Amino acid sequence: MLGRRDSFSIWMDYQLSSHDPFTPEILEAVEHAAVLVVILSPGYLTSPWCQRERGAFLKMIGDRPRHDARVFIVERDQIAENERPAEFKDLLGYRFWVPEGEGRPPRILGDPKPNPDNPKCQPYYDQLNDLSYGLAKELKRLRPLAEKPDSKRELSEVIPTDNRPAVFLAEVTDDLVIQRDEVKRYLNQAGLRVLPETPLYFSEPAAFQQSVERDLKGCKIFVQLLSNLSGRRAPGQPSYIHLQYEKAMKEGKSILQWRSNLLSLDTVVDEDHRRLLEGETVLAVGLEEFKEDVVERALLRPAPEVCPVCTLVFLDVSAEDSSLAQEIIRIMEKYKVGYILPLRQGKPSDIRNDLEKCLLESDGIIVVYGKVTPVWAREQLLYCRKIMYKREQPLKAIAVYEGPPEEKAPLNISLPGMQVIKSQKCMIERDLRLFFESLRGEKCS
Repeated sequence: MLGRRDSFSIWMDYQLSSHDPFTPEILEAVEHAAVLVVILSPGYLTSPWCQRERGAFLKMIGDRPRHDARVFIVERDQIAENERPAEFKDLLGYRFWVPEGEGRPPRILGDPKPNPDNPKCQPYYDQLNDLSYGLAKELKRLRPLAEKPDSKRELSEVIPTDNRPAVFLAEVTDDLVIQRDEVKRYLNQAGLRVLPETPLYFSEPAAFQQSVERDLKGCKIFVQLLSNLSGRRAPGQPSYIHLQYEKAMKEGKSILQWRSNLLSLDTVVDEDHRRLLEGETVLAVGLEEFKEDVVERALLRPAPEVCPVCTLVFLDVSAEDSSLAQEIIRIMEKYKVGYILPLRQGKPSDIRNDLEKCLLESDGIIVVYGKVTPVWAREQLLYCRKIMYKREQPLKAIAVYEGPPEEKAPLNISLPGMQVIKSQKCMIERDLRLFFESLRGEKCS
């Protein structure tokens, strides 16, 4: 990832034991290192030598900007939170173990020997790739400093501003750690910044909440992976899973949650957690589809400038689908897009004339296809096409909004430029914003 083997050098205490002296040569090697990679294991915790190395390195970088980015924690085994060195409490970690279920020890990735042909070893290589990428990125960041004649100049001089769109990827229960790592990897590759940049690992409740609140302020979307487990909780507190969600709600963040489409809600014991899984912001889809949705929403351009005076959208909706129309209206009002609904009362001739006038005068049309029959929706689209020839200006946008019930007969009709908007509540705003893009025209004077 750095291009050349001689772009870096590694110092490792291969032959040292806890009885060897901490020589000036070793101290110098530690103090001149660019980054420190710690293999966190029970053996590391009991080694006085490792403690001295850690202390020497952290003392050297302690007063530098972004010093925490220069320490990489490799979790070789599961370490209880209260056993982790205090200096590593909030540092980035790469977990090389996975839980194997209650009452069973964790499975160590790559142990006893990784095999690239074994699918069970893929998480090991994924974590190894993430670790390599992180090391290479940090070494590239530090390289300009090392090349300066005055090596003591501030690191902040070479730290670029990170302007990438930020996504808050919530901490998960142990059974979803691998999936969370997969999502994080995908988002990073898509050019997104993933927060928190250091793991929270469900620390002390007050500190956990402060960390969540701090990172939420800098993110665009709150993303959460859910299983049938509600997760750990402090006495008298909601679970850490729920706490993160509640903080995101309080901050007014856009929320996108995932659960497996194979998950049966009958296996969920906790009633509060069941309600969370049934929420309208939860997508029960494949993980690949979910990852694509997150990236698409995070990279969505700012809302288009639509002139509320000159822009009018006709919602062609039957009375039985008025609740679906209200979902659309709520978002239109948020973006100050004008709308008009069909007449419900009056002479049939007046209602028909009004319908034609709406189709002639509107900039965009949305046909709401929910509880109505396919015949009704097809008739509306065909009538729209008929009226198009009478318009002085071409229609800027037309869409069919498909709402519940989910099992719908296909309409088997597509007009030029027609969009189809699915009624997934957590994605409505995204799809309507794309529809608004089609409405963009010359600004009103």
